[in-house]
Amino acid sequence: MLKKYPLYPILFALFSVLSLTAHNIGQIFIGEMMRPLAFSLALAGILFWILHRLLRNSHCAALASASLLFLFFSYGQVYSAFEGQTILGVGLFRHRIHFPAFCILGAFLVFWIVRKIKQTSSLTYSLNLVSIFLLIYPSFTISSTILRQSASTASSKNSSAITTTNSNSPDVYYIILDGYGRQDVLQREYGFDNTEFIHALRARGFYVADCSESNYAHTLYSLASSLNYDYLDTLGATDDAERISLLKHSAIRAAFEERGYSIVAFPTGWSMTEWTDADIYPDYGKSFTTLTEFETLFLDTTMLRVWTDYDRLTSKTTPYSQARRLRVLSMIQTLKEIPSREEKYFVFAHFVIPHPPFSFGADGAWLEINSNTASHEEIANAYINQIIYINREILQVIDALQRESDAQPVIIVQGDHGPPPDLTNDPAARMPILNAYYLPDIEAAEALYPTITPVNSFRVVLNRYFESNLPLLADESYFAPNQDHDRLTPFPNMCE
Repeated sequence: MLKKYPLYPILFALFSVLSLTAHNIGQIFIGEMMRPLAFSLALAGILFWILHRLLRNSHCAALASASLLFLFFSYGQVYSAFEGQTILGVGLFRHRIHFPAFCILGAFLVFWIVRKIKQTSSLTYSLNLVSIFLLIYPSFTISSTILRQSASTASSKNSSAITTTNSNSPDVYYIILDGYGRQDVLQREYGFDNTEFIHALRARGFYVADCSESNYAHTLYSLASSLNYDYLDTLGATDDAERISLLKHSAIRAAFEERGYSIVAFPTGWSMTEWTDADIYPDYGKSFTTLTEFETLFLDTTMLRVWTDYDRLTSKTTPYSQARRLRVLSMIQTLKEIPSREEKYFVFAHFVIPHPPFSFGADGAWLEINSNTASHEEIANAYINQIIYINREILQVIDALQRESDAQPVIIVQGDHGPPPDLTNDPAARMPILNAYYLPDIEAAEALYPTITPVNSFRVVLNRYFESNLPLLADESYFAPNQDHDRLTPFPNMCE
């Protein structure tokens, strides 16, 4: 069969999607590859059908279509690799040169295949084998990751920490502002005075930990730890599959579920922080045509990069940024409405803001800054503008929660790490975070302290409101560079 039937165009179309999926498997839902996969297979099938009708030779049509598919699927990657490069001072790697060059190359390859290669059928067996071989690694990576995530027992030994609940037990809101740095870092690194927001939190009864640091420098590590109120080495999380499982089915979630709390979570655009099986998982008004980040990434690796870049240039937005804005706006509105419901809630709200992509101006206006091409100053300004925007919105959410709740809720507003890698890879800037607690009916200063880290947040909450007896852990921070998240090194708290 491998000698007779030229399957390799279809197999190569599969590889283009599976390889990208395997590279990003820890960050996406497996279902996100389905539309790119359908598109790639349809493209390969249509292209082969057209060429077969024209050439009247299935082997010749297969070789020509595979060549064109290779150019189509590699265009965006080649463009990204050489974007901005110059030869003798001339910028050759621009769409107006790059795109015609690929089209001419494609036409030349088809002509050469038709005119010069007489025995295209002799190549079929080898190309089929090569295509099958290419599929082995991404297929294995995807399947093994799925199996590890399914097999991982994510609920930790701390899941039975809640010993009592009653009608007065508070709702608990865990609000993560992704990449939100501490006040002194914002002032030192970007010249932004965040005092007004900190004072506004304190005026609403919050305790703001002035010297708090994250336990880890990256979202997956940080939230897997804080939601299980323990360090990852103690939890035995040695790879992303286990960390994702810990994050999605955490000890704190299990503890509240066992006590009859309803779980509320939100779409975030990052599958690792999406609890799609939560009791309440609100839609954000997306349409069928709304693209996920993975789908946008896929388009950017192909020749459709010409269209996506033109769309960014003319509309200043991308399909993904549109979806991101909808998610953020929907989350803000839904949080304000939760107190009107008549159940006990544990709410996990991960805002992917002020972290890039940047799509909110300081006043909430639709804005888009491309981190790949913008200057450091432009990125820094965009980051601060998103902080200004989310400050205002979060204060309104807090006001609604405090005003509308029958019993005053516990609210934690926390950065998972400091400013993102687009801005800095310096641990002195990455580790310090915003960390604020609203703990009603107790003296917060007796339960909290300036250097508290996220690993102890729920230990305090469980001890104070649910009669648990969890010892507080030593507050430790571990930095890892963006190039290697597993290269953890202790980072001391140098807050003065």
